[in-house]
Amino acid sequence: MPVTSRQPLLATFVGVLFILTGCAGIKPQNTTPLPASTPEIHAQHLATIATISAFDLQTRIGVQANGRGFSGATNWKHSATHDNIAIFSPLGAQVATIDKTPNGVTLIADGKTYYADDTETLTQKILGWSLPMQGLPDWIIGRPSPSKIEQSAWDEAGRLTKLRQDGWDIEYSQYVSTSGYQLPQKIALRSQNLNLKIIVERWLLSESHP
Repeated sequence: MPVTSRQPLLATFVGVLFILTGCAGIKPQNTTPLPASTPEIHAQHLATIATISAFDLQTRIGVQANGRGFSGATNWKHSATHDNIAIFSPLGAQVATIDKTPNGVTLIADGKTYYADDTETLTQKILGWSLPMQGLPDWIIGRPSPSKIEQSAWDEAGRLTKLRQDGWDIEYSQYVSTSGYQLPQKIALRSQNLNLKIIVERWLLSESHP
């Protein structure tokens, strides 16, 4: 399904999102590197978080793409068949909505509605940067997606610290205990043309979303 407009809305985001340093203002805690995990320990951790099928989280995001930097906030609701991501300016104004189902993706921004078969294509054309929704629902939980793992590293608690997958280098610098799970709080994702920083401000886990 083709995108209905080829004109990116990157200029809209330049006007409403602060520069990336908004996310960089919070410095990760200085910690001594932990020894590597054994395969048994990280397999046990992955088995625990494998039960997570749905979540509702609030984040701050920072984006660097094509020489430009942006920051903002998101509210992301995820289930096995549906993703809804609302993107907000730092002042709280909603500037875009991404709605993903098995039938395709809808993006609403600047009063216009756009459609495509996948989120990566749609966000690249409309926002000017590609949101990696193929793997992100797994990566945000701290687990690899089902595709091939190129490289990974784990701490002594069995949690991912580094992951290379689908052309992305992913680093986990901080975890938080939520509902009995150890889940990522600070994540950095890097591809050839994009740096994406995510700080999770609230995790809410549930069985499913409508």
